[in-house]
Amino acid sequence: MVPMYVEEKALKDFLVGNGLVTRSQLADVMQSGQGEALYDALVKRGIIAEDELRRAVAHASGVEFVQLEPEQISFETLSIIPEPLARAHNIVAYAREGNRVEVAMLDLDAFDKISYLRRDYGLVPVPRLTTAESLRKTLRTYQKYLKEKFASLLAQSEQTLNALLAHALLSNAHGVHLDLRETGLLVRYRIEGLMHEAMLLPKEAGHIFERIKNLAKMSLTLHVPQEGSFSTELFGGETAHVRVHSAPTASGESMLLNLRRVYQTRKGFALESLGFHGASLDAVHTLLTKRSGLILIAGRENAGKTTLGYTMLDELGRRAVSIATVETEIEHRLPHVLQTEIRPDLGITSAAALRAVLRHDPDIIFVGSIADDDTALLCVQAASRGVLVIGCIESPSAVAALERMRAWVPSKLFASTLQGIVAIDIVKRLCPHEKEEYRLSRAEGAPLEPLANFGRVLAALKEEGIVEKDMQWKEVLFARAHPCPECEGGYRGLVGLQSVCMTSRALADSIYRDAPGYDLLAQAREEGMLTLEEDGLFKAAAGITSVEELVRASQAGTTGE
Repeated sequence: MVPMYVEEKALKDFLVGNGLVTRSQLADVMQSGQGEALYDALVKRGIIAEDELRRAVAHASGVEFVQLEPEQISFETLSIIPEPLARAHNIVAYAREGNRVEVAMLDLDAFDKISYLRRDYGLVPVPRLTTAESLRKTLRTYQKYLKEKFASLLAQSEQTLNALLAHALLSNAHGVHLDLRETGLLVRYRIEGLMHEAMLLPKEAGHIFERIKNLAKMSLTLHVPQEGSFSTELFGGETAHVRVHSAPTASGESMLLNLRRVYQTRKGFALESLGFHGASLDAVHTLLTKRSGLILIAGRENAGKTTLGYTMLDELGRRAVSIATVETEIEHRLPHVLQTEIRPDLGITSAAALRAVLRHDPDIIFVGSIADDDTALLCVQAASRGVLVIGCIESPSAVAALERMRAWVPSKLFASTLQGIVAIDIVKRLCPHEKEEYRLSRAEGAPLEPLANFGRVLAALKEEGIVEKDMQWKEVLFARAHPCPECEGGYRGLVGLQSVCMTSRALADSIYRDAPGYDLLAQAREEGMLTLEEDGLFKAAAGITSVEELVRASQAGTTGE
């Protein structure tokens, strides 16, 4: 396909003006073209070679035409565009200076395929056109680099999985599909929402299924669909978190690995930067893999519900999906998202806006405020029809949000659509410069004892490596706010508290039966949910906030089940 980013008139003038095509040839092509694009018609009739036409398009559109020299392009530069994406769209990165990246392609339409470089990585791609042969040689060089880097590792059974995950992350894949077939292990990557075939490994490589199951604590003998997760350190010290979904197939087994880099620091609003960690982080990522159903975000006013909602939409926006929002006030403009603002003064209520948005057939809807039975019912009905609905509800806890929704919608319908509830709150963050460490006395911890299970908090601290495995609760060090020139009162900024309640079959049954709130809380905690107070104690032991701040928030009624 020849570039399309230039007007035909400009191209005609350039071709004729430079003697590449005569006016009579153009007239013949236009007369017999039968609606065919000028670019394709000229090449098909042999009037001009494809590369010459690209060169002409480059001049006519003001885009530089380059001849690539693959041996002079570094692997790091080529890796800016994942190899499966480069191969699929005939586009490669060949030069970089600062955040400016020059990319060569055969068709300027391919430039849209790398828009994520600017959006997600702050890079500024600059388009160039090149010849088909030089691009083919560059892609072969790219594949050679990859083969040299990963082939030997893939051949070693103990290194196969790490090599595969490293290659997938290098390709900017957020999903790896493994299908064990008679012909071998087919590996496909999902990049920017689209599936790309990555490689076909020998059938013997199927041994990684067993390693994955061991790491994800899944059964090796049960031939049923299973889920699990694990984190692993890759080459170069990078860490990946992997969510595993396996299913038996007619030819063997299939696995989906949802990948996420684990960053030590993150810029902007990411789930980690909001305070999610460990099991709560895993749970939210699991919720974001759902294709339909209702996800509730519960919290008091100004607890950060909208910020969390936008962060989740940012994660979901990497799929090829249609997203719409209904918001009380649009706080941020989201690219490629249909955003609707509620205007009661004009008769545009939350329910009216939601009805209007649903007519656009979105895949995902974010509702900024579920505050009445009409809106709640519409959300649940949309979720039951295959839409993924993320709705914010003002409520101090996950269980309180459950009870509020049950008062608005039929329990049977609500129980069948609810995927989970993310309860959030915010507390002050300790200044990192000055901290006074101490061991928590019984008297100091007493106000939180009725609200939190200290043993569960200790287990979570051990699980995430915050404290040693043999440490007892009385040995855990906490931090007190200590004023310094860098802060006021020993605190600097805010941090979120999170409690994620996943809807299990048992919890859905309890909702269906209209079980009382304390039974729902007991069920959720039995299944592993940390309360907001327990997450707060975790963060206090990690030196992020203080016990005094948790007690203050609890007494002010800003947390609590």
